[in-house]
Amino acid sequence: MTPQRFSLILIFFYACSFSVSASPKPQRIVSLNLCADQLLMSLLPPDRLVGITSLAADPGASFLYQRANDFNQHNNRIEELMALDPDLVVAGEFTAQPTNQLLEQLGYKVVKIGLPVTIDEIFAQISFLGEQLGEQERAEQLITSMEATRQQLIKHRQQRPLRAVVYYANGYSAGRQTIVNEILDLAGLSNIAAELALDYVAPLSLESLIGSKPDILILGQLKENTDSLAHQVLRHEAIRRYASLKQVQKIMIPDRYWSCAGPSSLTAAEYLQHNLTAVSH
Repeated sequence: MTPQRFSLILIFFYACSFSVSASPKPQRIVSLNLCADQLLMSLLPPDRLVGITSLAADPGASFLYQRANDFNQHNNRIEELMALDPDLVVAGEFTAQPTNQLLEQLGYKVVKIGLPVTIDEIFAQISFLGEQLGEQERAEQLITSMEATRQQLIKHRQQRPLRAVVYYANGYSAGRQTIVNEILDLAGLSNIAAELALDYVAPLSLESLIGSKPDILILGQLKENTDSLAHQVLRHEAIRRYASLKQVQKIMIPDRYWSCAGPSSLTAAEYLQHNLTAVSH
């Protein structure tokens, strides 16, 4: 081999190694969205996830509210975010749009995540974040763990699905195109709101609720506060009388279990399935 050819080979390998190291995985990640908070806290340590929203520490909304205390929290003000000096910002596709746009205009890298409505879509979102963070292996481990939980849920699902209705504050329910619909199916429940052709989160009248003759009533419980005006519908006399006369089971589940699509979605299905199993035994 001639000295010139050897030099060219060295230059080639040097260039290759430089191209790999020129795009290192981001070291300072900031989240602008509660659901991004939940996923990122499952994938990153506090020294790399340098900012999450203050909502992440709210036990009424955040499933990982206790873990959130280990992370720096911000209030989405642009001066706060810039002071964190992020090399990657993870935002919601439909939230905080002015902030997202301003950060992009200032030269920050912003990636946006949407709202999955199935477990497979959650897996795809975790894989996407794993690639963006340079944490593909950690993302795959999380997916593998979640898939094992999903298979256990399917294994223990009742043969004949019980018909259930989810009822939130202000008389809303979750129909098709929601992660709640997927969670109910995994738990072995048939979603009455989906039967009624409701899409997304939509109002459901008391008349429709009772007329659908549910086997299970699943009631929302934001911050364990059912005395607020918005929650009075959950304590309506019509619901109480129907549940008593027809011996309908009521399950109260905190909203933080399914406020975001992620690992907590499977925990929500486990929670519901456990309560159903406890009753059947």
